[in-house]
Amino acid sequence: MTAMRAPGTVLQQPVFTVDGWAGNTVDAEGVEWWVTKEEGWASSPAVRLTLTDRPERDGAFDAPSYRSPRVITLEGTAVAPDRISKERAKDRLAAVLNDGSRLFPLVVTEPHVVRRAMVRLSGESKILDKKAGAFEFSVQVTAPDPLRYSAELRVATCPLPSAAGGLKFPLTFPLDFGTGATGGRLSLENTGTVAAWPTWKIGGPCADPVIINTQTGEELAFQIQLAAGEVLVVDTDARTVLLQGLASRRSVMLPHSRWFPLGRGGIDIAFRAAAYDPATRLTAEWRDAWS
Repeated sequence: MTAMRAPGTVLQQPVFTVDGWAGNTVDAEGVEWWVTKEEGWASSPAVRLTLTDRPERDGAFDAPSYRSPRVITLEGTAVAPDRISKERAKDRLAAVLNDGSRLFPLVVTEPHVVRRAMVRLSGESKILDKKAGAFEFSVQVTAPDPLRYSAELRVATCPLPSAAGGLKFPLTFPLDFGTGATGGRLSLENTGTVAAWPTWKIGGPCADPVIINTQTGEELAFQIQLAAGEVLVVDTDARTVLLQGLASRRSVMLPHSRWFPLGRGGIDIAFRAAAYDPATRLTAEWRDAWS
């Protein structure tokens, strides 16, 4: 007779965790959840390509391609220590992602990295009884954002450049900070394989802040006066500019501004404003991204 494995035991990797359920582990009641087939997580998402046929000519007019939502299907076998545990396990699986009004993080622990996608249930959870203590299962979820992100939220913060050094104007690119500059710069790393879109948070007091990509010269510039305690939240993925994360201030973004991503490898950032205040802070939040 095979000995029961302890709750929390990892059976194999990857481990799939979502809304209190975990595949390839042993749960609190001793049920072993074996994922024997996975589709949609390791492979890239489907591609949307809309081409228009060239009238009375061969071929089509070219057009950009875009990633479709990521559809993930997990199939496997649950092995319970007894019939009652089996029936309870079936009930728990049926309740996973029952709240269809919001997205949940699907966290996948792989041998080399822990990543996640925000998902919701997109198909019926299937259960097929086998012998007394086992059943086969299938769960399908969809991530509207097809990218896979690091489970860890990465954060970096800097003040404005002090009077001891910093940026000299007019700016030339790529920027050279020199040896005496303090503050006003960030080096952001993206260890994934595709560009990520960071969220910037500018904490007041601050007047007319500017965030600069030092490699390209692209910048996000804002004509706004932030009081002490006020925070301007700039979401480069959603293309929103919110005061205190609530009230839209997109109108304060200057016309020459350009949305720029955190590319593969990383970027260097310069931060400046109309006047120096030691309490001013720029914070970057991002997750490394994979296709």
